Amino acid sequence: MIPAELGDQVYNCIRCGLCMNTCPVYKQLYFEGASPRGKVQLIKKVLEGKLEPSDNFYRLLGTCLLCETCTVSCPSGVGLDRLMKTMRAALAHKFRQPWEKRAVLRLLSGRHLLPFVMFWGRALENPLRAFLPREGKVGTIPYAKLPRLSSKPFLSLYPEIIRPVGPQTGRVLYFVGCATNYISGNVGRSVISVLGRLGVEVIIPKGQMCCGLPICLAGARTAALKNIRRNIELFDPTNVDAVIVDCATCGAALKKEYASVLEEMGEDAEAARRLGAKVLDITQYLSRFDLEKHLRPMQGRVTYHDPCHLLRGQRVKEEPRNLLKRIPGMEFVEMAGADVCCGGGGAFQMEHPDVALGITKNKIQAIVQSRASFVATGCPGCRLQIHGNLVCERIQVVHPVELLAKAME
Repeated sequence: MIPAELGDQVYNCIRCGLCMNTCPVYKQLYFEGASPRGKVQLIKKVLEGKLEPSDNFYRLLGTCLLCETCTVSCPSGVGLDRLMKTMRAALAHKFRQPWEKRAVLRLLSGRHLLPFVMFWGRALENPLRAFLPREGKVGTIPYAKLPRLSSKPFLSLYPEIIRPVGPQTGRVLYFVGCATNYISGNVGRSVISVLGRLGVEVIIPKGQMCCGLPICLAGARTAALKNIRRNIELFDPTNVDAVIVDCATCGAALKKEYASVLEEMGEDAEAARRLGAKVLDITQYLSRFDLEKHLRPMQGRVTYHDPCHLLRGQRVKEEPRNLLKRIPGMEFVEMAGADVCCGGGGAFQMEHPDVALGITKNKIQAIVQSRASFVATGCPGCRLQIHGNLVCERIQVVHPVELLAKAME
């Protein structure tokens, strides 16, 4: 059902319960089956043939944010997040997803379908919004706070190669990602602006697809294969300093998930490993440069939220904080529980809105108590979840690179 070396890890679980102390979902439900320990024991019984997978078992696998908090806190080194992902994939053929989720996954795996739907989405967005009920929500997010589609896809606004005006200091491939391409265009513009001022040549391969990680996390790995293969083909890291990413989820996909998924599916993962070795979050890459001579003072107070796919998925913690601290006049303050999941988890907040809302309320409270005017985070899903549930309108939710670009104007 799953690779033997991964399945054997269930026997390393000593049932100590440390994973339960850190699991945000368990802290909301206080139910053993919703805890990482409980899920591991259920998976063990399934692998031993003592338990037949049921709808309830599959539902319990879905009550997981895949935030990897349990994995990093496990003293026995059990890869709990990998077990959850692989078991979801193993049972994907047996238990069908709701039609809405299947439609989204099909959309993300279509090279031409996604641009087509986004085109008509932009054309019909304003008239359709007029019919939405005022009090309606998508999961935990009110309709009024849903982001609007960009007037044009980011990838259509720039040539494939953007050369700096002055002396060249570096050369990178830029994986844009769906959020930047269709919704958060200002993040992409900020990336191009900052790198241009620093003298970095930016190559943006045309034809790049969704990173495929949302598809994989839902268990539909076969559908994600064409995304993975296409992006590996386009992003040859041989003659560049780095492959940069501004989205924590996309970065985790390219850096480690591609190789893991291909290996577990019995495919050659060497090209994926070469790509992963060159992948850097934009904050990691910018940390190499002397930024002070480019930055002007900005007044404000900023706090930072750690995206799960960046902190635990890629081990990136200090770089974004240090960049924010380098902006003259900007006061950096650490919020309480900055490394705790915000509760978004992609589709999790739509499938389990009550659980997500309880987790998100804690995050919002920590942000408000920090008295920050900006909360920065490198994940579009986190920005959506935080902004969508943040009542205090004076607090702006931004990507760290947006503040850097503003300080460089």
